[in-house]
Amino acid sequence: MTRKIIFAVGSVILGCGSFLLPLSVSAESNYSTGSYGACQYNTCGISLTSSSTVNLNTIPTTSSSCTVSEDSVSVLTDASTGYSLSINDFNTDNNLDGSHGSSIPSLSSTSSSPTSLSSDTWGYRVDGVLGFGAGPTSSQTNGTVPSLTFAQVPISTSTGDIIASSTSAADPAVATSIWYGLCANVSIPSDTYMDSVVYTAVVN
Repeated sequence: MTRKIIFAVGSVILGCGSFLLPLSVSAESNYSTGSYGACQYNTCGISLTSSSTVNLNTIPTTSSSCTVSEDSVSVLTDASTGYSLSINDFNTDNNLDGSHGSSIPSLSSTSSSPTSLSSDTWGYRVDGVLGFGAGPTSSQTNGTVPSLTFAQVPISTSTGDIIASSTSAADPAVATSIWYGLCANVSIPSDTYMDSVVYTAVVN
């Protein structure tokens, strides 16, 4: 059983001093026959929820201004085998693309070897998994480059990064904090920049 959430990591306006990420959430589930751990088909499902809005309000500066904000994703399942939660980009372009041809590149680093955010890049991190390190990450607005590392969101044709998992039932729901970071300077043209990210939760 699979449950997916797709949301926009976008509506990014630079030059006007704002970087706003409203989330448009849709979900789909695919059922098949058989049993999932202690659960028989259609008696033990999986649900996935995401925060309704993520805001990254950034005023670019000549050096670089950086904002970090959180999305909380919760997985609920009674399957005794647990679940896995992964992240991918919606398509094969993981840049924040503007409406007039410009873009904010994703970091080139991956979750196995994440790096610091650099000027005019964006990325994600999850504390304590993959190569990200324990953190803790905290929100910031118009700050300096964070000391923590970030990575690109894998494109849709790549294997998603497993950002959370369990080997037992998740009831009550288990929440995972996904942090998104952006650094921007005044060389980025004023425009609206967007991308979409997909979370997928599957029963193990």
